[in-house]
Amino acid sequence: MEPEYEKSEGPGWWILGILTISLFLGLALLLMVGCQPRISSMRADSQTVQSMPFQSMPPIQQDQLLLVSADGTYRVILDFPEDPPENEEFEVTGTVYQADGLIDDSVSASFDAGMPHHGHGLALEVETRREPAGRFATPGVRFHMKGRWLLTVDMTSGPHLERARAWIRVN
Repeated sequence: MEPEYEKSEGPGWWILGILTISLFLGLALLLMVGCQPRISSMRADSQTVQSMPFQSMPPIQQDQLLLVSADGTYRVILDFPEDPPENEEFEVTGTVYQADGLIDDSVSASFDAGMPHHGHGLALEVETRREPAGRFATPGVRFHMKGRWLLTVDMTSGPHLERARAWIRVN
């Protein structure tokens, strides 16, 4: 007695043929991706180095954090203790830079912190004041519990808002 499937003339061989052709085409495309022309390297001359963005930023010091905004428009040097205290108020200050130097007075900056995995932020609301020369200060920051905190600095220029974030740990 012969099984029924051996008598059928279904599309099985068509499926195998299409699958085989698809695999060969996929392999060929993957091989061609590796054959892209090489981009020639570029050497910097003095004019190129001077026109690089964020050249006016000072190097990061101890007790500072560097935050980069999501679109890369701003960089923030945050004066922040390496081991932040628990249940003690302190002031967070920072300086915001854009590609050609310090931000101007039309850009506002605000600091906040939270524990997203716990669903809460700082116990007390803080207010950030803008200071001259691209600086800002946020007094009254207090981390009321140990763990991972997400620091956030928002820069607003007209309708444009950009956010820079960094994770820290309070021990």
